[in-house]
Amino acid sequence: MRKSVKQLLTEIYDGRAEVHLSLYQLSNQHRRKHGRGCDMFPSDPLQAPLWTVLASLTHARRMLEVGCGHGYTAAVMASAGGPDCHVDTIEGEPHHADLAEQAFLERGLSRRIRVLRGRGQNVLPTLKGRYDIVFLDGDWREYPRYIPHLRRLTRPGSIVVTANLNPLFGGWGGRLPGKPAIESYLTSIVGDPHFRTYVIRGEWHSISVRV
Repeated sequence: MRKSVKQLLTEIYDGRAEVHLSLYQLSNQHRRKHGRGCDMFPSDPLQAPLWTVLASLTHARRMLEVGCGHGYTAAVMASAGGPDCHVDTIEGEPHHADLAEQAFLERGLSRRIRVLRGRGQNVLPTLKGRYDIVFLDGDWREYPRYIPHLRRLTRPGSIVVTANLNPLFGGWGGRLPGKPAIESYLTSIVGDPHFRTYVIRGEWHSISVRV
């Protein structure tokens, strides 16, 4: 029987895609229970090895995530960065923030991950210092407003990973709002002299390096 791409990659990664897999499963269970109104969509576990690569490239000590959900990716990022790395993660839904904090407590990650409550566009202006890695995985309609803060909160060599670009390219049914915001964000960050950006087809993420 022919193996799927997912099966092949799972074997090749040899367990590296299974870190905090139980939290990924809890995220999906929560969304199915609460129906269409719930926007908790965790990243694919096959993306987990990416964070170890990025943490090694940047020698990450501070990471930032916009869009926490149940906390799956924040936990993966914290584990990738190691015990001396700190993750700030922003979550606008109070119940999801509660679930994430509980998940971090149960997994011994509370000292390394801080949940910042509020929308990204409101929390980002309050942050100070520089982050080695930033992950945008929230409301893409806000993304154009993030760019000045991405410049301010990163250093040369920092990496910004941006998810949720699918609506612009016809993914997720092609009917979601906010396509102009994604196009505006990508056009701006690709043309920004402070970043070098590549858009990953298929997964429709972008990776930007601060220069």
